[in-house]
Amino acid sequence: MFQKHNNFIPILVALFVAFLVGQTISECNVCQSNKVACINSTSFYLCFGDGMPHTDQLYHCLDGFQCSNLTAICTQKSNQRPPSCGDTSQCGQCSAHRNYLFACQSRGIFQMCYGASRPTGKFGYCPTGTVCDASSDSICVRAVANQTLTCDLNDQLVDTTTAPPPTTTEIPGNTTEPTTVTPGTPLDVCRQHLKTGLYATDPVDPSCKRYISCYFKNNTVVKATEYDCPSDSYFQAEMQQCSYTKPAACL
Repeated sequence: MFQKHNNFIPILVALFVAFLVGQTISECNVCQSNKVACINSTSFYLCFGDGMPHTDQLYHCLDGFQCSNLTAICTQKSNQRPPSCGDTSQCGQCSAHRNYLFACQSRGIFQMCYGASRPTGKFGYCPTGTVCDASSDSICVRAVANQTLTCDLNDQLVDTTTAPPPTTTEIPGNTTEPTTVTPGTPLDVCRQHLKTGLYATDPVDPSCKRYISCYFKNNTVVKATEYDCPSDSYFQAEMQQCSYTKPAACL
């Protein structure tokens, strides 16, 4: 009798762990029962009971904690209890691939980079049963249980609206031939400021990692380059520098 009771304990533990896992897996940027919407493994928006995430203020869990659908919201990291929403910090990041070949926009949507710092062009869709994986040159790999996703974001949350076509704009100091400039490029950002310095990307990088370095001479753009801040640092637009203090609005 004691032996049977002793064997029953591991079964109860396994069922309890399975229950916890089932209770914490959810979707990114979706309001949960605890009135928050986790947008990655450690950050979240409040919902205030109306079923819609309020994106005016982004909140972050402390180091060692992760976003969950439990009352406490942020719980200690645990292998038995995954976060409600996986990591989305590399979504749309060409730098996630070692050769800047492509960027995963969600679990199954991607865009090509071709060596550039940001993706451009049409969106691609992974076949059923596969997911986007920036660690592989194949782009889409077979989906398996408990795999780490490059961009753990629901495909339905990706805005696949076609980007506006390039516009033809004359660069300051060039009085001969106009140059085609795509809105949001480093050159376009520098042309908006017309002053040597470091500026936020356009649109602003939600992870606060990328910035634009502009160098002017004789009122002409000499160099416009996009850079990444060093590891564990974030771009502070007001101070025009990378800092180890994470801005409140950053992912």
